[in-house]
Amino acid sequence: MALYPSNIRPSGAILCLLVALTAIRLSIAAGTGLVFDEAYYRLWGLFPSWGYFDHAPMVAWWVALGQILAGDTALGTRLLGPLSALIGSLLLWRTAFLLFDRSIAALSVLAFNAMLLPCVGSSIMTPDVPSVFFWGLTLWALAELRASQKAIWWLIIGALIGLDLLSKYSGVFLGLGILLWLIIDREQRHWFAHPLPYVSAFLAILLFAPVLYWNATHDYVSFAKQLSRTQGKSFEPRFIFELIGAQWLLMTPVIGAFALYSFVKNLRTLTPARSSPTILLVATSLPFALYLLLHALHDRVNANWPAPLMPSFAVLAAITLEKMKLHFLKRFAFASGYALIGLTFLEIIHPFLPIPSDRNPAMLTRGWVELGKELETIAKEKGLSWIATASYEHTGGLGFALHGQLNVIQINERIRYGFMPPPDPELVAKSALFIMWDYAAEDTLKNLAACIGHAEKIGTISRKFNDTVIETFSLYQLNDIKITPPIYDWKRDPSSCQL
Repeated sequence: MALYPSNIRPSGAILCLLVALTAIRLSIAAGTGLVFDEAYYRLWGLFPSWGYFDHAPMVAWWVALGQILAGDTALGTRLLGPLSALIGSLLLWRTAFLLFDRSIAALSVLAFNAMLLPCVGSSIMTPDVPSVFFWGLTLWALAELRASQKAIWWLIIGALIGLDLLSKYSGVFLGLGILLWLIIDREQRHWFAHPLPYVSAFLAILLFAPVLYWNATHDYVSFAKQLSRTQGKSFEPRFIFELIGAQWLLMTPVIGAFALYSFVKNLRTLTPARSSPTILLVATSLPFALYLLLHALHDRVNANWPAPLMPSFAVLAAITLEKMKLHFLKRFAFASGYALIGLTFLEIIHPFLPIPSDRNPAMLTRGWVELGKELETIAKEKGLSWIATASYEHTGGLGFALHGQLNVIQINERIRYGFMPPPDPELVAKSALFIMWDYAAEDTLKNLAACIGHAEKIGTISRKFNDTVIETFSLYQLNDIKITPPIYDWKRDPSSCQL
């Protein structure tokens, strides 16, 4: 492998684009409030653990590191997202260059950063952000292995798969995809006779072992929660069209069309006895793609779930775009993609599109600080000592807005908060200000009756942006509240107050 390229870099134009996009992402990360899930993961970052009820722990560790570097701020919570998108894009260039050439490498980076899901999504901290990052890095390590045939890359691959599993459990499909690649690509089958691929698998499991242990000592609640999503009760194939349509749009329409077309077209490369660089992209994507399609036969696939496939789909789109003879269509694909990205960034910074406020994702970050100040004033006027909630969204959002000025404690779903110190009994014994969406307040209080001695409605309050009401909440004074320790039982309904 004398021709193995080791010192080739992206062009100056590509580097300038990535620096500019990173600056924009960091500005958005610092200048906008946290959405529900991010504010919840902020709590995880304050108390890093080996496991959580909802997800694998990597997002908490990323948030914790961001908080060390940038404080307990919106930027601190999100910091590693834009940085990972920058590093991931550079290594995506390297991946595509090793598999194909400089032209496809450049187009791959352009396509990846013109996709809504990875480009805009990297400004928001969710478990998908580290998952996309480590999935993409695993593809890069596989491309280095393929080009150099140096067995040492298997150790890096194993470590990256382990880190991906620590990000989202869907990383298991990447391992299956690598196995499929080794079976199908005839030039790679010799690795079955080498010990390092097996050491690689062991290393991945070893890195994931703390999560396995955490689940084993917590009645496997995290695994059970995620596996519960795979269980279907009815045949609903309409969700397949929703899945494909959503991903087509989230990859931006023109680039998404090329990506989906290229994936389907290149399925033929999986014919046994073939050897092609495209096999690596398709084979490593296929197990997860098939799972998503099977899931869509009975239930909705959340729009963010396919996010780890975006690096591969960006390269696949680039393969087809590079072969395009209609250059104006290629230019239009990127122009329309970046125009949509720019429009989305503008909407996030200052919402202006005629979208109802309660349906506009940009409004998820607005009005929380003002709402927190109003609640703090009401609590002082009523002599209430803490804020009680019944949803993780309000717990996270108000916890970030109030920043310890008032303790925010969720009465139910205590299983979500086992990583935190238990609430102070003396504080909980005092009266609390309870907040819940106006439309759900009465039913919620009925479900929580076993944990509440007395509830008295004291009014309503709204979360607003520039005098526009986003959502309205009912406020109650609660007395004699009972909060139990988290009960780790995967058969138990986690939404109850667990008395």
